[in-house]
Amino acid sequence: MACAMLVKSAAGDKRNTTRSDAMRVVLFLILGFVAANASHAASLTIYDNTLQNGFADNYSWAVSYSFSNTSPVHGASGNSISMKPDNWGGIRVKSTSLFALPNYQNLTFWVNGGSGNGQLLTLVLTRGGVTLGSFDIGSNTSGGIVANTWHQTTIDFNAAHLTYGAFDGFTLQSNNSNSATQPMVYFDDFVCNQRGTAIATGATVTVGVDTSIEVRAINPLIFGVSAGVAARNQQMGYTLQRWGGNSVTRYNWQAVSHNSANDWFFLNYGASQTDSADTFISATHNAGAQALLTIPTIGWTPDSAAKVGWGYSVAKYGAQHATEYTQSGGQSWANADAGNGECDTGSNSTGYCVGNHIVGNDPLDTSKAVDANYEAQWIAHLQSLFGTAANGGVKYYALDNEPMLWNSTHRDVHPAAPTYDEIWQKAQQYGAAIKAQDPTAIVTGPVTWGWCDVWSSAADSALGNCYGGPDQNAHGGTPFAQWYLQQVCTHPLASGKRLVDVLDLHYYPQADPGEDDTPTGAAVRLRSLKELYNPTWVSESWIGGTAQPIPNFIPRMRSWIPAACADIGIAITEYNWGPDDTDSGAVAQAEALGIFAREGVSMAARWVAPAANSKAERGFQIFLNYDGAGSKVSGNSVHALSSNIDQVGSYAFRLPGQRLMILLTNKDSVAHPINLTLQQPASGAWKLYGFDSLNALAAQPGGIVNGTSLSLSALTAMSASLLVLPDSDSIFANGFESH
Repeated sequence: MACAMLVKSAAGDKRNTTRSDAMRVVLFLILGFVAANASHAASLTIYDNTLQNGFADNYSWAVSYSFSNTSPVHGASGNSISMKPDNWGGIRVKSTSLFALPNYQNLTFWVNGGSGNGQLLTLVLTRGGVTLGSFDIGSNTSGGIVANTWHQTTIDFNAAHLTYGAFDGFTLQSNNSNSATQPMVYFDDFVCNQRGTAIATGATVTVGVDTSIEVRAINPLIFGVSAGVAARNQQMGYTLQRWGGNSVTRYNWQAVSHNSANDWFFLNYGASQTDSADTFISATHNAGAQALLTIPTIGWTPDSAAKVGWGYSVAKYGAQHATEYTQSGGQSWANADAGNGECDTGSNSTGYCVGNHIVGNDPLDTSKAVDANYEAQWIAHLQSLFGTAANGGVKYYALDNEPMLWNSTHRDVHPAAPTYDEIWQKAQQYGAAIKAQDPTAIVTGPVTWGWCDVWSSAADSALGNCYGGPDQNAHGGTPFAQWYLQQVCTHPLASGKRLVDVLDLHYYPQADPGEDDTPTGAAVRLRSLKELYNPTWVSESWIGGTAQPIPNFIPRMRSWIPAACADIGIAITEYNWGPDDTDSGAVAQAEALGIFAREGVSMAARWVAPAANSKAERGFQIFLNYDGAGSKVSGNSVHALSSNIDQVGSYAFRLPGQRLMILLTNKDSVAHPINLTLQQPASGAWKLYGFDSLNALAAQPGGIVNGTSLSLSALTAMSASLLVLPDSDSIFANGFESH
């Protein structure tokens, strides 16, 4: 059922005498989104003597359960569900269809305690592997769970804020942490009941837009990803594709081999199991994108003539906590000699086991030493295939991947914790080699892994310090990223060029709830975006309890760039704001891109590319192809301010002389009316595009604006919408819309 949206156009700006007099237009916009307030779907029976409507057992794991139990049953005859809720056992049911939550008032079912009372049980509502809601059954059961008595359980969707999105199953599970066993429990008559009351609309949110202030050019390279499928990346139109990750730190460009490092037992892999950088670059360029290529700086590369081929041989270094064979569950293809480098002196007396880690192993077991010249030769090879940076070749090179983690991720060849000086020396050696081979190349560094290593080194972190320590103290108490920038600025090459052109950072929200997409989890995820820019927001993660509780990440990093080198860019080349198929993750992806545009980020790459047709892809599509005909968000980011950023985010982008684009992200569980005020009046046809938790990105009916305001009466819950207006100077345009 579609919903009505009231749209008003207010008077034009009186300061502009060329505009027409005030004009008020009232029309109704019929949205393509599923309307939460006007649904008339019938009740949905999930279980009545048997599972119905496509629901089936989905790998239940309780020690004993049945979907055709004959006694007791709720009613005169038939079947019920029985489950022995021992340990953390449970049953899971899943349908082949999705069911829109706004259609239903509640979920009801009956529960019988059998021979026991008060069994500790949880119901988890799900969509695929995503958790939408978790409910204690006893506290939601009228009269509680009682022996040999049927009582009704009611899960109120309104009270749980489950007023958007869809579900396809649920889990019934023991949550008994105090006892291993509980008496058999019985369930019957699961029904999602037809909605009888309308979902309330939230408060009106005001949004103001001023195209004359906070003007920043949008760098198209912020719409980037790492990895992914080449054909899909091309279809999506990602602008930047990053060759990165732990395994590329030891990429042998000559042999086309790599070492899996701590990701998987420090194993060398040959050409048949290694992605070719040449192939990657070719596919990236064919897609019309730029490649960001990671240049290894660790000084080691896989050796086909290595002594062993894996970092921690059990035969050589003794028993270890796990091997590839044990980790795989005893698969025939797995290597029983490839250990994880972790050990116990009680079972390993070789002398190599110290502090629960193998130490003193030989790097030559897997690798050979190389230097900056080796990587310069790689760039020469790439130039022979693709040309120089100035002539269509690879333009962007990153100085390795998260080097402040080498003592963990690549500890078989680099067990020492990196320091300020080591990472800067690597920048001097490899940055100079890159610029010598290709003077027009753009180099990014130091490629931090997260929050702590913008402040201090791995050497400090190894001592338990995130914000300081002996290494930082030896460098004037200056945070690592700030000190690194100072070195970049004060140590140019003889040519005058800098060793590093872009500050390269990774950032992940530490409070991210993962597969939890409950309304509470969604709100935490979406609020965590404020860590990127808000100067007063205290992180809700562990960061909030530290000496630096306010990340303010992008502005903070910008403030660390020396004034003499103010043109150094900021790149966020790894981030991720939620699993691919979470509703809030899709909205968060759209908002993250809006933040990157507004804050002037030079390039960004999500880790990793969203799966094809996933919800997270929608967050990119609304920028890269919002109308399905190739239209993109481009031009300049301009001022937009929401009166309640936790409910509705607002971001404005102006392509001068053509269009004004306003991204509105409803982060709430209910619809919100929007009052939009334009500092510069607009006149002409407007269009609307958007996605929500139930619908992919699509065009919605548009209207006419002539003035400085619009009122949108129903911005759908958990959605992202792009309002496209004629630019205030579009009367000077040539009449053609640029894609």
